[in-house]
Amino acid sequence: MKIKLAFLGTGTCNSTPRNPSALAISNGNEVALIDCGGGCYHQLSRLSRDYFRHEAISTVLLTHFHADHASGLIDLIWGEMWDANAPRVKPLVIAGPPGTGRFINGRLLPFIGDYPIKFRIETVDLSDGEALTTSFFTARSHTVAHDDSSAGYLITAGGTRLAVTGDTGFCDSLVSLLSGSDLAVMEWSSADRESSPIHVSSGDIERLIQAGVLPRRVYVTHMYLSAGISREEGVRKRREFLGTHGDGFIFPDDLDVIDIG
Repeated sequence: MKIKLAFLGTGTCNSTPRNPSALAISNGNEVALIDCGGGCYHQLSRLSRDYFRHEAISTVLLTHFHADHASGLIDLIWGEMWDANAPRVKPLVIAGPPGTGRFINGRLLPFIGDYPIKFRIETVDLSDGEALTTSFFTARSHTVAHDDSSAGYLITAGGTRLAVTGDTGFCDSLVSLLSGSDLAVMEWSSADRESSPIHVSSGDIERLIQAGVLPRRVYVTHMYLSAGISREEGVRKRREFLGTHGDGFIFPDDLDVIDIG
């Protein structure tokens, strides 16, 4: 079967019609979530069960611990505990940058309260350059410039190298991550040229284009929109900025699904 990537959430922490950050990757037998923004667990039910069954989730890979990238873990754990058809018993792996185990055990699981979790949660802390290997992909961590502990990943699946940047400012690690990829899911938070130390701006996109490190397809997510600016206007402004370089840039909607290998 093909490997498919689903955009469960392409938005930000701001209230918009788009869910916050989350992706799902599947080979038809196993599902992994890449970030877990609010509502992503329920988004799976709106996709093909041939590929994206919640029962098939084996792994969650976090880029960092901000709420718009991790709050959906509560829905996931609670929903799997109380599944009306078959409560989960198989382990769930949650991997991410250094501090993942501390975040899950010290901050997230206490929210569940005194209810017993009848499946094992295994946490994996990935330092820069370390890799997580599953049954159908390998994800290698690249420390990026956002929070104290943030990572992008080069995910190799079915012969395709997918870069997922998470939230990041321009940095050498971002350049390295993108230059090794065949396609990328990349944030483009600000349409302004002025750079931010923790988010990608239009000026940073220009630098990446000039450096020649972008892959043939770049899926843009995590766009902050100024007051009164619609998503369509935000996309149009970015496309105008790209000019002749825009052919490889795609602005996906929530619930879009692509083949990656």
